[in-house]
Amino acid sequence: MEGQIVAEGETGLKPSLMGGRYRLLEVAGSGAMATVYRARDEVLGRIVGVKVFRAHSPDPQNDRRRRSEMELLARLNHPSLVRLYDVGTETSADGKAQVTYLVMEFLEGSDLRQRLRQGPLSGKEVQRLGADLAGALAYIHALDIVHRDIKPANVIVPDPAVAIGPRRPAKLTDFGIARVIDATRVTQTNTTIGTAHYLSPEQARGEVVGPPSDVYSLGLVLLEALTGHIEYPGGAVESAVARLLREPRVPAELGAPWTTLLPRMLAKDASARPTAAEVAVALEAAAAGSTASAARPGPTTPTEVIAPSTGAGDGGTRVLPAALPPKPHHAPTQHLPTPQRLPAIQHVAAPPAPPRRLPLHRRPFAWVAAAVVVLALITVIPLALRAASTDSGYTPSPPGSPPIPGPLGSHIAQLERSVRP
Repeated sequence: MEGQIVAEGETGLKPSLMGGRYRLLEVAGSGAMATVYRARDEVLGRIVGVKVFRAHSPDPQNDRRRRSEMELLARLNHPSLVRLYDVGTETSADGKAQVTYLVMEFLEGSDLRQRLRQGPLSGKEVQRLGADLAGALAYIHALDIVHRDIKPANVIVPDPAVAIGPRRPAKLTDFGIARVIDATRVTQTNTTIGTAHYLSPEQARGEVVGPPSDVYSLGLVLLEALTGHIEYPGGAVESAVARLLREPRVPAELGAPWTTLLPRMLAKDASARPTAAEVAVALEAAAAGSTASAARPGPTTPTEVIAPSTGAGDGGTRVLPAALPPKPHHAPTQHLPTPQRLPAIQHVAAPPAPPRRLPLHRRPFAWVAAAVVVLALITVIPLALRAASTDSGYTPSPPGSPPIPGPLGSHIAQLERSVRP
């Protein structure tokens, strides 16, 4: 029926403007309890959504409770809550019942139930979706209000094709069965209210529910958005009983933060669940981390900085960690601190090369050493020959010394003459 034009008499209401100002244009959605119409506010000239509840047997007490709650909800103001503008009643066409209606902000887009027919959402999309919805729940919980009917059909998701302006948050709708946390005012015992597939265990048991019940239902919605299937399918009784018999299955391949956050949100014990505010903080941090990772450039070759050796073993080549930001082109060269203060990868320095030996003619003391050796030979050899000749009676002629050119030769000749007998 979505998008169907409304003809006079098809609404079950008297053929007039609702509340004297809201003209119904077409059906935008329909459920078991109400039908939502796209309408025009003839006073302000704007498009609004009008949710008309099904007519029930007259009960003045219930009507007063519903109207009191609607007036409270109409004062809510949060980016992820559909704003309520007005509430009222109309007499049915047969004049036998009073029909309650809500006038709310009209959103272009589809609900999450329709979106999931195309397949599951990405992890980043669900992180943003969950952060929006958890933030809205934290807001109403702080005002002592419990939604009690968190399900994909009550979540309006922004159209991904519309990328103009800032990102539009997801919206939580349908506060038709929301209750103020005051059992003496608004609840009846042994009454289960909500959609069977997304009931919390305490709802399935017919117990009084509080904010943790909304956190559990949100966990089932996020799990379905990630996997693409309902965790507890089947009829109302089968689905409600199933969650009392087994824990929800969170696939390990979903990874962080889901494998740790969802089991906590879906804990059977309500006191073990995180608050909606804690869920919002965790998912906002995860979404921010995903965005930062996507914007970070790919790995680049690390910059090598060679620190001058100080003789204390702290020199050598070090590589800057790839996570450090590159230095501006105008910044002065900075040397890394010692290895003990910098968790950088260090290369083992190569062993020092052996000292290079100079050629003989470039050694400053080579000639002096040679001269000393030659002088020793000239002095010792004649003495040894003289001793030998004395013992044998033979006196050899003094051998001639080989000529040595240059100043060294002159000094050697002088020394030779001085030791000659």
